[in-house]
Amino acid sequence: MKNGCAMIFLALVVTLTSACATLGRFGPAYDSFNRGLSLFNQGRFAESVEHLEDATRRDPEFAEAYLYLGRAYISQSRWRDAIQPLRTAFRLSPRQSQQEIMNLLVDAMFAAALNDFHLGGGPTPPTRSKEIL
Repeated sequence: MKNGCAMIFLALVVTLTSACATLGRFGPAYDSFNRGLSLFNQGRFAESVEHLEDATRRDPEFAEAYLYLGRAYISQSRWRDAIQPLRTAFRLSPRQSQQEIMNLLVDAMFAAALNDFHLGGGPTPPTRSKEIL
């Protein structure tokens, strides 16, 4: 009898725990995230940004929304815009996800720096005046 009660209690605890874990997956932030993620997966990056930004406004602790917002910016070559959401995603994410985010963040910062420097088409060096011999 005690084993049967213990099993029922354990099943109840597992059910309630898993139900509580999914509570954050409902609501306006998650709805916006799902719309943004759907657009992102369709390659409609510019359209996904609005929904992903909304998800981060509604839930400032939504690491995955920040990650996809940063990825959407990267996909549009908006390197500077990608840096802040990726930094926030890194800060909010569990350790096992941080390396992937760090790689994206480094790529965005490097590309932004290259873009600012205009690699290959950068500023021309100053010309020297011709000296009369």
